[in-house]
Amino acid sequence: MVPVKKESNGKEYYVLKCPRCGYEEKASREDLDKYGIKYVVESSKRTVTAKATEAKQTALSPEEREMLQEYYEILLESMREEETEEESD
Repeated sequence: MVPVKKESNGKEYYVLKCPRCGYEEKASREDLDKYGIKYVVESSKRTVTAKATEAKQTALSPEEREMLQEYYEILLESMREEETEEESD
């Protein structure tokens, strides 16, 4: 049995249909869940929502601040060395 979408009087519903003989029986929600049928909502019926989150302020520890300062000093020093090498070439 295979789920098949049908329409009657403007309403859509699903039936389980035998692909060999054509026998049909109305499918329940449980039957469709077993087959993994997904329900699609038209874009005109969708509601746009937004999720707000609270901003958390992260404070650096003194050790982290010191490490960052050393990192930036090394970075700036290497950039200065590259500039002087480019100027001398």
